[in-house]
Amino acid sequence: MRRRKDRLWPILGTVCLLCTALLLLGFGWALKDTWAPSSGLALPTPTQTPPQQSGDWTSRQEIKAIAIGDSLTRGVGDVAGKGYVEDSLSQLSKSLGKPVRLNGNLAVSGLEAAELNALLDGKAMEDAVAGADLVLLTIGGNDLFRSSQQSGGSIAEGGGIDPELAKQRLPKTEEQLKALFTKLRAINPSVRIVYVALYNPFYELAQLRAQIASILADWNGYAVQLAEDDGNIVVVPTADLFQAQSARYLSSDHFHPNGSGYARIAVRVAQALN
Repeated sequence: MRRRKDRLWPILGTVCLLCTALLLLGFGWALKDTWAPSSGLALPTPTQTPPQQSGDWTSRQEIKAIAIGDSLTRGVGDVAGKGYVEDSLSQLSKSLGKPVRLNGNLAVSGLEAAELNALLDGKAMEDAVAGADLVLLTIGGNDLFRSSQQSGGSIAEGGGIDPELAKQRLPKTEEQLKALFTKLRAINPSVRIVYVALYNPFYELAQLRAQIASILADWNGYAVQLAEDDGNIVVVPTADLFQAQSARYLSSDHFHPNGSGYARIAVRVAQALN
């Protein structure tokens, strides 16, 4: 009996060692995808941080902004040359309690939506958007009302303004706006986009007021729809800022805002971002 017990203990010890080895092997196999991932999986290291939520500026020490689009973002009509961009960012900086830096006003007078889309394919513009926290944007006015700006007739008297032509251009311009928003979002998934909606510079022309207002309502409404679908685009309404008093806030060309008009837009932009 004693001999049997003497042989039993070594056998039991060997079995225990084998079981332990199998247990460790199975544990290691279960964790192999964590330690040596084959499909891009990995546990974050202590230096990694989760991606910032879309448009969340709370952790930013400084907000980087760029301005793109047409003559409205360029500031045409303001004798001081400021437009709405600088004042908007200054007011936003005060409300946020942190610097808001303009990395460039890349707007081009006379630009149409398709042309801006083409510019975004260039490396300089793409890099500017990719590095921004905020994009200020105006576009669409030239697409819809190009004839009125190039006509030899007086805009103040309704010369060169063709509501029917603007209405015909509306669907194609809306497609370009959608493509523009899509491209901006593809370049920078988290950037906040501020689109300054169009106002009616012809409001005081009674014979055109209703037609132009209807076109702009469709245009601005479509921009709002795109913004809601995106979730991080802000559409800033401006029609009421010039309604019934456009002569007071428009420049001598009767199309672009003057300094006072741009100041009103700047206040509205800063309010929308807060």
